[in-house]
Amino acid sequence: MKKITLLSACLSQIFITHAIADTTLKTSDVFVTATRTPINKKNVIADTTTITEEEIERAGSSSLTDLLQRQPGIEIYNSGGQGKVASLHIRGSESDHVVVLIDGLRVNQVTSGLTAFENIPLSQIEKIEIVRGASSSLYGAGAIGGVIQIFTKKGVSGFKPYAAIGYGRYDTKTAQAGIRAGNDSTNYAINISSLSTDGFSAYKTNNPIFNDKDGYDNLSLSGSINHKFNQDNSISLNFIKSNGNNKYDNRLATSFIDYRNKMDTQATGINFNNKVTNNWQSDLKIGQSIYEYNNYNGASWTPNISKQNQLYWLNNITLPAGSLLLGYDFNRETINKSLGYDKSERNNSGYIAGYLFNRDNHNLQLNYRVDDNSAYGKFNTGNIGYGYNINNQWNISSLYGTAFRAPNFMDLYFPGYIDLLGTFNPASNPNLKPEESKNIEANLRYQKDVDKFSVTVFQNKIDNFIQLDSRSIPQNTEKAKFEGITFSGSTFIDHFQVYGNVTFQSAKNDVTNQNLTRRSQQYGNLGLNYYSGQWNMGTEINASGSKNDFCDPGEFSCPIKIPGYAFVNLVADYKINNDMKLNLRLNNLLNKDYSLAYDGKPGSSYVGWDGNTYSGYAYQTPGTSFFVNLRYEPQ
Repeated sequence: MKKITLLSACLSQIFITHAIADTTLKTSDVFVTATRTPINKKNVIADTTTITEEEIERAGSSSLTDLLQRQPGIEIYNSGGQGKVASLHIRGSESDHVVVLIDGLRVNQVTSGLTAFENIPLSQIEKIEIVRGASSSLYGAGAIGGVIQIFTKKGVSGFKPYAAIGYGRYDTKTAQAGIRAGNDSTNYAINISSLSTDGFSAYKTNNPIFNDKDGYDNLSLSGSINHKFNQDNSISLNFIKSNGNNKYDNRLATSFIDYRNKMDTQATGINFNNKVTNNWQSDLKIGQSIYEYNNYNGASWTPNISKQNQLYWLNNITLPAGSLLLGYDFNRETINKSLGYDKSERNNSGYIAGYLFNRDNHNLQLNYRVDDNSAYGKFNTGNIGYGYNINNQWNISSLYGTAFRAPNFMDLYFPGYIDLLGTFNPASNPNLKPEESKNIEANLRYQKDVDKFSVTVFQNKIDNFIQLDSRSIPQNTEKAKFEGITFSGSTFIDHFQVYGNVTFQSAKNDVTNQNLTRRSQQYGNLGLNYYSGQWNMGTEINASGSKNDFCDPGEFSCPIKIPGYAFVNLVADYKINNDMKLNLRLNNLLNKDYSLAYDGKPGSSYVGWDGNTYSGYAYQTPGTSFFVNLRYEPQ
């Protein structure tokens, strides 16, 4: 840690610089995550999506995962309502095959590698950028399926306070307020929000042990301040803190039903921004993310604390033809020693070199990265992408990249246990190797004014795929292959906007040829908006085919099949005046009975080692529900 502090001090005194976007571009035209430097969206080669602030506000009381579920190539599963464990698959890849950033900082759980999407409130988010496909050559371990970067609300010129209140079914109540302000040299933002819902039973059952209300509440705070010393020198600070309290069901319970957990997601970072020369810009960020999970099992609280101390230094050097990216990443992961893991910390250093070329009709991207980890040694990744602008509307591009996922702390160091017979059972494998992937994709895109269309074909092969064996010990014994095609588009016809996306995919164990769990072979969304005067009204259709769920043949007969579904939402915005807007949502209009995930096989039961009978259940999803939100924001 002393080395990190010394390096940080040296760098901040020598080259504390920032990659600043071309000032001739509008903010909405800039994309950062695909290259780790601001770039015009039309020159991005990767398959990407931007979720705007307007879309986030229109989502109402929806969760972050609800919003992500509507995006191309993304599937979601949820364990029974808001605040419950939620995760996602990008193009069929594993849940821990995605790097999630908040303002540039990783926020995944160190122990499992997963991200607590359920505890990241939409009310604190200004914009979301999604990159699909292998991205380890820029972001290191974990970016096999892609990267999701969340940008919190920042300051703006002038003085712009805002406030909003909302109410909906399940006694769902929301409130948020904030100030976004600034001048030519300094801007700042402070945002606070709360959400409370009684929810519903996480399990779909009449069993009195579980048929209770599993509610959730959240209180979150974020803020930022940015100061420009002059046109080329600035410093900024960003932070977010989100506290959630959740109730959930556990099918292994026999009498106790009050299972609860507390979640605390934090990310704090400081940026030093300068321009070294006319051709040299850099970005130095130092920060920390913390995720704390406390579980109550009826007798005591069990804390699980993950910390990541992070530093990155990126340098963007303009060349006579194109630009050069040189960077360094450092991440120190730690967990609390009370968990009993064999190790409680590890360090990773990443060294990045990249080249971008955008001229005339040609776009080229090259990246190479070397990661050096204290747990598994060195790992090299790279990518090459090329795009060609056929004309002002049509673009064709292709991208090849390698990526990897490092075994997480649970995979490597989770302590074993002694069963009732006195036998020690290992639960981790310290000899695991990183998963390795090779991803290739091609896409065709069209855009003319507000009309857009794209088609992307992809294939991602993974070696050393980590799966649990019959003793629940992780092994590098499998291969996996994800391949498919995604269509996405949007067009306006007079006052109507039609938009949608659909993905057809295969996500299989490439050795056994079995479909991987909780992935459908087809899924997508369709929407229609109507704009007239002060009104913006629309309908959304979300649909997915059937999929397999996890199944232990020692408990239930396999396979376990989750039926497909389709549900309809209605949404309307009414602009009362220049400062006030009313948002109304009616979700699951037809009261569709569906599930995104199971816990065991619903309707089946088995006798456990203790002589008790245990059943399987479907995780419940919301029925027909409404939400009304009133927002005040002076223009």
